Amino acid sequence: MFAASTYEEIEQIESQVENMEIVVFLFVRPSEEQILKEFEYIHYNSAKYCTIYAVGYTDDYSKTSERSYRKVDVYMQQDWYFSMKAFTEFKEKLQERIHWSYSGETEILILQNNPGKRNVLDFRNYVAIDINKGIREGYIDSFQSFMEALIRSSKRVVTAKEAARYIRNSRISVKETLASAIDASKKVPVPIKEIVKDRLFYRCANSM
Repeated sequence: MFAASTYEEIEQIESQVENMEIVVFLFVRPSEEQILKEFEYIHYNSAKYCTIYAVGYTDDYSKTSERSYRKVDVYMQQDWYFSMKAFTEFKEKLQERIHWSYSGETEILILQNNPGKRNVLDFRNYVAIDINKGIREGYIDSFQSFMEALIRSSKRVVTAKEAARYIRNSRISVKETLASAIDASKKVPVPIKEIVKDRLFYRCANSM
């Protein structure tokens, strides 16, 4: 898990990744204290199978000279800082880059990387999930259970492709990975095919 105050920072990190992996943009503001307390566990749990970026945050102390950054209470090995300005600018630039609109709540955007290519992030089959909406409707039990299932599902997909030696030249199915995660963490006995019809909760690249 990485702090990411700009899109360019993510591109720089992903340009060094050689294998295909699931990439997650996490849009969560510091007011969601319970989620921030999960950052350290998510960092170690996601390992090399699923790279997660917390948007609007930085662990680079030199950036804190900019007045928009303030220290946040996260359980990481070093201090993290959050900038509402950086969060908003990232969100606005991403909305211009892809056909997506931020829900205004805690949201994750799931895609895959594109190793060895000019555009190191592949948005062609991205999926956006409104976490708060999912919890309210019972589609997912909690943020914690959903992230646990998502990381587990990502690991299963990535390691399967490594075993088949297709990891460098095939695409990861973001939708299948996410469907597996939702199925494992949902609270209500609703079929996945019905849950994904809720466009306030589940939005994908070809449905926006």
